[in-house]
Parts: sequence; structure tokens; C-alpha cells
Amino acid sequence: MGVIVYKCINCGGPLAFKADSQNWTCDYCLSEFSEQEVRNFINNEQGEAETASAALQELEEEYLDKAQGYTCESCGAEIVTDDTTAATFCYYCHNPTIIPRRLEGEYRPEKVIPFQFNREQATEIFKSWCKKKPLLSKQFTTTSELEKLSGIYVPFWLFDSHSMGEISGDATRVRTYTSGDTRYTETKYYHVHREGKAIFRDLPADGSKKMDDELMSVLEPYHYKDLTDFSMSYLSGYLAEKYDMDQNDVYGRVSGIIRNHMNTLLRDTIQGYSTVSVKNTDLKLKNVKARYVLLPVWMFTYQFKGKTYMFAMNGQTGKVAGKLPISRGRASSWFGAISAAVFVCLAIGGQFLW
Repeated sequence: MGVIVYKCINCGGPLAFKADSQNWTCDYCLSEFSEQEVRNFINNEQGEAETASAALQELEEEYLDKAQGYTCESCGAEIVTDDTTAATFCYYCHNPTIIPRRLEGEYRPEKVIPFQFNREQATEIFKSWCKKKPLLSKQFTTTSELEKLSGIYVPFWLFDSHSMGEISGDATRVRTYTSGDTRYTETKYYHVHREGKAIFRDLPADGSKKMDDELMSVLEPYHYKDLTDFSMSYLSGYLAEKYDMDQNDVYGRVSGIIRNHMNTLLRDTIQGYSTVSVKNTDLKLKNVKARYVLLPVWMFTYQFKGKTYMFAMNGQTGKVAGKLPISRGRASSWFGAISAAVFVCLAIGGQFLW
């Protein structure tokens, strides 16, 4: 398969998507173009105006022609990118051995949220976050390590659902009063029942077995108003992971979340009682639909004393999360300094008390 690039309108050089400007720029002549300008240029080159259905077909063919897959021989991670991006290491295990292969069209996402800030900005956000972690190893933010910070589009399924539910149980109202010298407690018993409907939209679940589900959930929420039709051009300069869990695989996780939310909504309508005990619940999900999208994440994995630590940043909002390694040396120094400060304070206080 030949190399395919998005060409600069002015000089013919390769274009790359820039998160900070949300445009495509040429590193050769420094020209900058909007998405519409790039699309118009492509349409003019083809010599015909395309209808909406033809545009969708073009996106499908674009994905089939340009999507490139890489499989890590060490951990098995599958990464997707355009065929102009060279992957030099696996962001999970840092193994440099990566094998390219073609991808099937069924893995083409429907929508994507483009990155909102570039690698330099992500690095600064990461450094600022690390400064608030006094026990973190200094090596963690060295230049050589930060070079492994990768912009990755993570596969997600967004679910919509119409939910119906009802709950029933027992409740009590307790009243205490005094008459004469006697104190009385009056308890009244009730049967409670609630029914309701709710619509859930854009409930996310990542479609990668290797991604930490808890870590991905901490990065939420994304602002889905920024979802746009997927094009391979958004992958220029970034990576994307191919999903290995389809919508059926993650449905159990999503339905559990919906059921918990629905149950909470119904339970919160039962007010004014001393105690409430829910005995029965019946929740139904209808018109469940899912769409496959890519959401932007800056990923950084770090190997420290035989363990792999993962750091993630929401590529749209800048929200960060991760499990970080603790430097025993810095921890000892930090706790030693605190102990010394406490001892000095107590000693000074003791002199005044003496």
C-alpha cells in the first residue's frame, strides 16, 4: 500500500491536524487551513461536487485505504493510525517492536472529538500536576520520559436508552411525645410504590480491554457537543486504539450504571419518612442504541521498579488522573522534614510552657 498524505494547498507538503488551532497546518510553508478549506480542495481536485451519500462513501473508502494497524508483539495492544504516522513504541509496555497491517472497515468510528490542545500544552499540564505530588520520583518528569507522552484516540461506545422502572417497599414514620410522666413512641407503617421514566443519552463505556475502566471514568465528562463526523485526517500526528470489546461486550457495564441511576432517581422521590426499606425493583431498558466514537486522551506510561504506572489526561478538558509511583527516598526525606518541623514546634512550645 502506497503512502497517502493530506497535501498542502499551497506547496503540496503533508498536512497535520493541530489541536490548539483546530486546523491543519503545513510544516514546510507554515500555511494553515480549516477543515472546510481542505475538503473544498479535495473536491476541486476530484472535479465534482459530492452529494451527502457520496461524502459518506468517501469517508468509508478513506478509512479502508488509509487506516493502518499496529500490533505490539509484547502485550498484544492494537493501535490505529493513518499510514503517514510512524509508531516507535507501544504506549502500554514501551516495546519498540510494532508490526503494521490493514484494518477492516467495520472498525471505522462514527464520530470523533478532536484534541483541543497540543503535546507541548499537555506536557505543561502534566508537569503542573506532578508538582503537587511531593513524593513523586524526580525521574518521572525528565525530558526522556516525557517524550513517551502520546496523544491517543480511545475507542468508546456512547449509549442512549429509554428506561422505565418501579420500586416498592416499606416505610415508617416515628413520632415521640410525652403525656404526663410517660414518654410515648408512635410508629406508623406504610407501603410505598414509585414508577417513573427517564431518558439517558451519551452514556460512555470504553471499548478497550487494556484501558483501565476506572481511569477512563475519572476522565469524564466529555462535552459531546464537540462530536464531529469521523475523518482519518484527525488521526494525522496521533494514534488511535482499535476496540476489542463491541457494544454487546460493554452493555452489561452500561446497563448496570443506568439501573443504578434509575433506582436512585426513584428512591429519591420517597421523602418524609423516618425509614425506607426497598423490597422490590423492576427496571426495564428500551430503545437502547450505541454508536462508536473516538475520544481524545493523552497517555503516559511509566515503568518503575518492575511495575507499570499509567497516567491519562482528557484531551478535550485537560482533566488528569493516574496512579503514580512513590519515591522511597523522597518519602523518607519528606516525612523526616515534617517530623523535624513538628519536633521544633513542640520544643519551642515546651519552652514557653516550661
